[in-house]
Parts: sequence; structure tokens; C-alpha cells
Amino acid sequence: MPKGTRKVRFTFDETHLTHFGGMWLMQRFCNQLRLRWRIQKYVQVPHRQGSYHAAELILAMLFAIIMGLRRINKTEILQYNGAFLEMLGLARFPDQSTLRRFLKRLPPKAIRQLARLHDSLRAYLFALPRTRTSLTFDVDSVIVTVYGSQAGGRVGYNPKKPGHRSYHPVLCFEAHDQEFWHGRLRPGNAAPITGIVSFLHTCLAKVPPTLARSRIRFRMDAGFYGSRVIRFLDEMGCQYVIVARANPLLRSRAQGCRFHRLATGWEVGEFWEQVRYKRPVPHRFVVVRRPIPEDPSDAEQLTLFNDRRYAYHVFVTSCSLSPWRVYLFYKFRATAEKHIRELLYDYPLGKIPTDSWTAHVAFFQLLLFAADLVHWFKRLCLPCAYLSTTLDTIRTDFLVLPARLVRRHKEHVVKLPHDYHYRREFQNAVRNIHRLRLPNKFRFCKSLVAPLRRARGQ
Repeated sequence: MPKGTRKVRFTFDETHLTHFGGMWLMQRFCNQLRLRWRIQKYVQVPHRQGSYHAAELILAMLFAIIMGLRRINKTEILQYNGAFLEMLGLARFPDQSTLRRFLKRLPPKAIRQLARLHDSLRAYLFALPRTRTSLTFDVDSVIVTVYGSQAGGRVGYNPKKPGHRSYHPVLCFEAHDQEFWHGRLRPGNAAPITGIVSFLHTCLAKVPPTLARSRIRFRMDAGFYGSRVIRFLDEMGCQYVIVARANPLLRSRAQGCRFHRLATGWEVGEFWEQVRYKRPVPHRFVVVRRPIPEDPSDAEQLTLFNDRRYAYHVFVTSCSLSPWRVYLFYKFRATAEKHIRELLYDYPLGKIPTDSWTAHVAFFQLLLFAADLVHWFKRLCLPCAYLSTTLDTIRTDFLVLPARLVRRHKEHVVKLPHDYHYRREFQNAVRNIHRLRLPNKFRFCKSLVAPLRRARGQ
């Protein structure tokens, strides 16, 4: 029977080892985007005497988020990760106190500049690898439970932990390319519809002017149902499918409309009704009902109300699709919930690092920036099959790799495992990064409000 190695001697003299060898892919991709230089130029942080530049700290936190270090105090393992420090160009990784102080002293102006740089890069890469002719936005909110007395944490509607403090951010994702589009951190006592019109205003302001408003669709659940939201989308000329909120009038109209029976046993119908009694503007409502014994789990969340025989799903929509296709179109909104779960479990959305509201907003923007960096990397550098995968899969297949950085013949060589399963995909990603052709002109978004006001006035 073979025996393992018996005699082992330990030394602590290796300086360029890492178990995040695949992060060199992300580093090369960020170099192609000139990310460090753009942060230095466009994010103006008041200079303070110290060992680190603001751009170095921002980039270090972005990389730590991508690598899966869920808390700032867990970054201590990077202190002795020599290859990773060489990747960032740092002699020593900043400790947790340095990172927390940096987040706390970031002024609101610098946070806005960071968010605008994020938006500018999204617009810069919008047409790659192909030109998009339509957009579908999925808007959703999530309860993030916090512990302690964090600033901005409020006792609100928290079904998992009633009475606990929480945050209630609202997020928007683009469904076709699964790209994060816009996010806003809110206190826990904010209702889903609080500030949603201005939120949609900003989402539309980020759309390139070459894309017609009629080619933009929104999908939202019943928490965002309201006359102000519908009136705003009607004025902007966007299409939408929103789950209706139950009331006696809609209940009676949904039960009394004419239904068409489908081969599956489900029935579809539609009717026209005012969203609000004081506004005599009828809107189209689509009704889908199914027999209660046939209760698929994927439809439970869409059920508006039940009677003795049927479960009803009611949507208000401006789309010209048939009622059944409206239902099918809305069902794909479930991908937004997958993205939110990814932010909670693969990214550290639920791990609030400080007790300052401004620092929370800064960390929230950094987290969303890191999420889009990973998305752009998947979209532009990896095979198409990886576009719908989660960050956990990307880490497992590409980023978390034992590696050693050596210098050979005046060049640096990253030595990776011999039997690495995704060697071909890794090498193709290196080639794709090298061949990446970016647009010549980069435009920093100084304001997002003025372009939409002009379009609205037209």
C-alpha cells in the first residue's frame, strides 16, 4: 500500500505565492479598461498623508469583493499574499482599519463621481460585443437585515426577522445581457414604491440616446404598482408589465371578464379599467387564471388572489402582446431575484462594514461596480455559456487557483497547476483580453438628469 510523504520540513521564505492565481485575468482586463487611471482622474478624494493612494484603496476593495472576502476584517489573509500584492503594485495590503477609515472619509461628491465612472464605463461598453436594439429592465427591492445601531438602519417590513433593523435597497437589472443598471440604498422603513419615479427617471437617463423609448420595457411586481409609476412610464413612451395590486374593483373585473381556454387548462382574458378613479384614462389589464389543484411552485409568487376554483394573476400593461405572452414575458423576471440572491450570498451585500451611512452608500456603490466588472469580464472575455453563471462559478472555475509568480529571462511568469481543468478556456480568455478592441472615445458622465429632461420635453 503506497504511503504518503513521511518527513516534511517547513520553511517560511516564499514571497510570491497566491491561491487567487486567476485574478491575473481580472487584473489584465481592468488594465485594458485603464481602470486605475480612470479612478485617479475622475474620482477626486481629498489627499491625506499615508501609504496608499485613493485609487489603490478603491481597486483593492473591488478586487477583495470579487475574490469573495465577505468582510473587511477578512482581508488580513492578503497581507502575506505576495503574488496578489505584486498584481496590485502594493508593498503591503491595507489593513481593515485603513479600509474602514477610507470609507468613512469619502465625501458624497467622490461617491457620486465613482457612481458616474461606473455609469460611464457601462455606456462605453454598451455596444460590445454587439449593438443592442432593445432593453428590458427588471426592477426589484430586497430587505437586508443589519445588527446593531448602523446609521440608516430602520425597523420596517422584514418578514424574515420582524422587528430587526434593516436596509431596503432598490435595484434594476437589464434582462437580456443580465447587467446591473442602477441601484439605490434606502432605510429599512422605506416602502417599495418610495422614490421609485425618480429611480426610473435615472434608469432611463442612463440609456443611450440612440435607443428609442418604445424599445424599452419594464417588469415590476405589485410593490411598485401605482398611478404615478404608470403615468410616468406612459409619458416617457416605455412599455411595461406590472403586477396589479388587489382591490375589490379589480377583483370583480378580473373574475367577470371573458376568458379563453388554453390547451394546458389555463384561461386568459383582458379588460380595460382606470388605474385610479380620479384619472379617466383606461389601461389594459391582463388576467391569467389556473385551476387551484394545479399549483406549480413557479407561479405562486404571481398569484394576486384566489377563489374557490381558480388562482388569478392580474397585470397592467402597455404591451400589445397577447395575454398569455404577457404572462410568459413577466415570468422571466425571476432572473432578477437570482441576481439579488447573488448580491446577498456571493457578494457581501448583507455585510455592512461600518456604522456610517455615507460609508454604507460608498460600499454599496463599490459592490455594484464590482458586480458589473465581473459581468463585463464574462461578456467580453469568457465563452457565451458563462454569461448566465454566478460569481461563485466564475471563482471556482477561473479565479481561485493556486499560483506562483516567478521571474524568468527578464519577464514575469505565473505558474498554474498542471492538471487545471479549464486550461483552454483560461488561455482563450487571455487572448480575448489581449485582442479586446475598445471604442476610441471615452466620455465621463457628468450629469444624468439633463438629457432625460430634454427627451421628456420633446
